[in-house]
Amino acid sequence: MTSASLQAVTVKIPLSDLRRIPEPNRSEFIRSAISEKLARQPASQWKPKTAMGRKLVALREKFIRSGGELLDSEGIASELKRRRGGLA
Repeated sequence: MTSASLQAVTVKIPLSDLRRIPEPNRSEFIRSAISEKLARQPASQWKPKTAMGRKLVALREKFIRSGGELLDSEGIASELKRRRGGLA
């Protein structure tokens, strides 16, 4: 995992809970706990009905598994702008 793929977040938790996390490994502990929590979330029940839809979903999953990061609307806009040489 590179530092470019990390995002700093701040949360408030009770001091009693914070004291239970080993201090030298606190960041790694929190990152692994979040990853574990997200992995336990149920997969989407939606399934594409067409062959093209299934192909596109498979490509999306392959991209995510290879470490690709999905863009939000702002990310898409900035990527388009970058590819167009800075033109809007």
